[in-house]
Amino acid sequence: MKALLVNPYIYDVSAYDYWLKPVGLLYIATALEKSGVEVKLLDFLDRHLPGNNVHDGPYGTGKFSSIVVKSLMNEYGIPRYLKRYGAPEEILNTLNFSPDVVLITSMMTYWYGGVFETIKMIKKNFNVPVILGGNYPTLLPEHAKLSGADVIVEGDGIPKIYDILEAVTGTKVEHTVGENWFEEITPDNSLYPKIESAVIHTTFGCPYRCTYCVAWKKGFKVRPVNSVLKEIQELKKRGVKDIAFYDDALLVKRERFKKILKGLPNDIRYHLPNGIHAALLDEEIAKLLKEKNFHTIRLGYETGDAALQKKTGGKVDNTSFQRAVELLKSVGFDSKDVGAYMIVGLQDQSFESALEDVKFLARMGVKPVINEYTLIPGSLDWQVALNQGLVDENVDPFMLNNSLISYWWKGSMGIKKIDILKNVVRRFVTGKISLDELLKFKV
Repeated sequence: MKALLVNPYIYDVSAYDYWLKPVGLLYIATALEKSGVEVKLLDFLDRHLPGNNVHDGPYGTGKFSSIVVKSLMNEYGIPRYLKRYGAPEEILNTLNFSPDVVLITSMMTYWYGGVFETIKMIKKNFNVPVILGGNYPTLLPEHAKLSGADVIVEGDGIPKIYDILEAVTGTKVEHTVGENWFEEITPDNSLYPKIESAVIHTTFGCPYRCTYCVAWKKGFKVRPVNSVLKEIQELKKRGVKDIAFYDDALLVKRERFKKILKGLPNDIRYHLPNGIHAALLDEEIAKLLKEKNFHTIRLGYETGDAALQKKTGGKVDNTSFQRAVELLKSVGFDSKDVGAYMIVGLQDQSFESALEDVKFLARMGVKPVINEYTLIPGSLDWQVALNQGLVDENVDPFMLNNSLISYWWKGSMGIKKIDILKNVVRRFVTGKISLDELLKFKV
């Protein structure tokens, strides 16, 4: 059996390659290969594909190629353009592969337009069953049925993928990997002919229940330390220069993570872009991060409003956050390396409160990084918004895009105020205004 694995286009108003890799799909590749299935990867977001690298950024990041799909002004009254991000569709002509089945993954629910277009292209080129999995059909299975895929997969694709392949192809497949797949196998990064940056997950899911997130629905699994280090050594042999840890709860098992840190090769640059838990950072981890060549560290701050901190899950408070920043600064990190995610647009969050958060982070000597809030279907916030009539359960998922929701959602402080915050942060981070000028900024 031959299986084509596809990472689809992104449909969004903006997108940037912060070490994006379809890790779940790469795990499925390994599970299939162990069963004798011949696998090929088509990652439309791979910037090594011809025509898909507009600009190389720092540490292996960069800009995708994009084309304008349409203006959002006439349909939605929003002065933005919807774009398709990824390699030109002509890349399909270079595959030289005749699959018996195609497996497509997905990430953000509001990127579904890219999923739809990718499935349409695949169907045009290959007369074979198409299976859709990933975050989008897991969170919005009924909407995903509109995608054109023949089969929708909710939740983990392993081990259920074996039964699905047998059903759609009529061919028996050996069930070689079971429920403990995360502990037993590693993703097949060798499917990339050229790879210079990679993503690592040492844990899967999250034990916390932040109201704005759905990672807790996956449960919480932990990989063996030796498995993580072996994968990194293999990536090093392939010439990978940058590795991003994308765990949702990296520091929950602190002693285990210290063992991983101590075993890391020093000649790779490492990054923590997913927001580590400030309250769990200790002095030894801070020292190891510096010793082991970490360059991008993001702390989860979310909001400095004590009431909102408690309301959204209570994972961090100002005291523990300040202590984490001091630990990182004491070992030599500065604002060039350390940023803090703050959410703007939370329900009941005031503009004044968010502006004070910006100033607090700047005074602390870390880079404020604004995350525009969105409602994620299936989250606790989503259910509250449904109950309060702030959102319709049949809302177009595209309109939940974090760049668009504040144009219309009544729970948000509104796009005008958010744009003011984004602009002042941008000016501060780029050096156009000083810390003193920021601290004096008023509206």
